[in-house]
Amino acid sequence: MNAGKVRRRSSAIGPTRWFGLALAGLWLHGCALSTPPERSEVLARALPTTQIPDAWQQADSLAGEVGNNWLASFNDPQLTQIVAEALANNPDLRQSAGRVLVVAQSINLANAQMLPQIGGQAGETKTRDYDEDHTNSAHQVNMVLSWELDIWGRLRAQKSQAEANYAAAALDYAYARQSLAATTAKSWFAAVQATLLQTLAEQSTAIYTQLVHVSEVRNKAGKVSQFDVIQAQAALDASQAALQEARNNLAIARRNIELLLGRYPAAEIAVALQSSALPPAVNGSAPLDLLGRRPDVLAAEQQVRAAFRGLEADRLALLPDFSLQLEVGRFSDNVVSLLDLNPWLGHGAIGMQIPIYEGGAQVAQIAIGDAQEQVAVANYGSVVLNAFNEVETALGNEYYLDQSLVYVERGVGSLQTAVQLANDRYRAGASDMQTVLQLQTRELASRADAITLRYGLLANRAGLYLALGSSFDAEPMVSQAR
Repeated sequence: MNAGKVRRRSSAIGPTRWFGLALAGLWLHGCALSTPPERSEVLARALPTTQIPDAWQQADSLAGEVGNNWLASFNDPQLTQIVAEALANNPDLRQSAGRVLVVAQSINLANAQMLPQIGGQAGETKTRDYDEDHTNSAHQVNMVLSWELDIWGRLRAQKSQAEANYAAAALDYAYARQSLAATTAKSWFAAVQATLLQTLAEQSTAIYTQLVHVSEVRNKAGKVSQFDVIQAQAALDASQAALQEARNNLAIARRNIELLLGRYPAAEIAVALQSSALPPAVNGSAPLDLLGRRPDVLAAEQQVRAAFRGLEADRLALLPDFSLQLEVGRFSDNVVSLLDLNPWLGHGAIGMQIPIYEGGAQVAQIAIGDAQEQVAVANYGSVVLNAFNEVETALGNEYYLDQSLVYVERGVGSLQTAVQLANDRYRAGASDMQTVLQLQTRELASRADAITLRYGLLANRAGLYLALGSSFDAEPMVSQAR
């Protein structure tokens, strides 16, 4: 009798066993995920009407591969030290690094969804029969294993989405490091420029003080009127006001650097003067090469991939979910002991769940995922165009700043000669104070313009290196995201 029951039970579970084996086979092989779009496809979707030239419009002569280690090309040991301190202590960069760690955990969460979930439970129940003055105790311990079988690839799509989000965060961090290095260099050049302008303002005050003295001497000698003294004094007052502004600008520039370094903004950092020579010309490669070299552009591309996988996971959620559950436990009480029954229990189940009606929630989720992918594609186009614009602008700035500096420096030389002649003529009584002051003011302004242009070129070059995807150290930008 018992043997017959066992045989009937074995024949009854045969189809279930075959069903389970079939599900296991599907799970092991799984359905392949869709192929994400190539870079060229994303670019075509993001900028369907944009014609990208083969060469930079502002500098057709730029060719060759973009090099790295641009920081060393400035040949300024203190600048190198300042950049290293900024990379070590900048709070904003630490925030960016923290975001990478947060996003990295999403991969672990996605992995966990693909693994079996194991749980345990233990309990004891006591039942008191006061009529019989008897207490029955029951003990139960069980362990449950549940596993969602990723037949269609929804969980794999979510994992791929998490990996793309992590890659984007790592690339953003790599670009943040490069951007911080360039920003620190530009702030350093601004501080050196402010130092030189303050020195020039001090020289201006000394020059106008001397002119006041000369005009007073000539006025006492009856050779000029009080009007010359008043004009010279007005110029001196203006130069002293300009000196205060120059001192404030230097303090601001120092505080800006200190903030980048993670220091208290006390305007105390020492700024050493260094050579203002511009490093050799850079190679610019081609505009399309920028797409695989700049981390911020690659991060936007990874965001498109993440949105693509997210939409794929949303669509796969419409298909049935299959799960496996196994439960093993031990139950004992007085009855089990009395009847000498086996206290061990086992249970296995394969389940399927299919969405039938959820009020349109999943359809709405797919629409959200589709919209998010469109946003990611549009953002990619915006990032690409901005990268192109940064390069073209920096190239244009370098050309026009360099040309302007040539003319300004030539003008400084001419004005210095004119000022010397005007002073000599004034002392000889052949010229008036107004002419001297006008020429002197123009000469000092030209010297200030030359300083501004010279260090503007250096700052622009740092920005150009960043825009072209050139790394401040020997390691390429993109490899630093791995």
